[in-house]
Amino acid sequence: MTVPSQQELAANFINSMRGRYIIAQALNIAIGALEAVEPGSMREVSNISDMRFIRDNLFATEAYLASVAGGAQQAFEGIEEEV
Repeated sequence: MTVPSQQELAANFINSMRGRYIIAQALNIAIGALEAVEPGSMREVSNISDMRFIRDNLFATEAYLASVAGGAQQAFEGIEEEV
């Protein structure tokens, strides 16, 4: 029996529910960070567009779940600060 390479393990992980969720979460965070850059020459508009295309067409469900989970986390952190 051969031991799977790191590339094989990573490819299998990408295709798992957890892997897809992690990629969607990373895309959501990256898109948000790139959109936070002031419009102009430093804003990477084509990268934002490409990331949205990938997210919306390959990871739509996972991206939605990641955004809902992120919103819940922010709400929880706000409650903790008030207490």
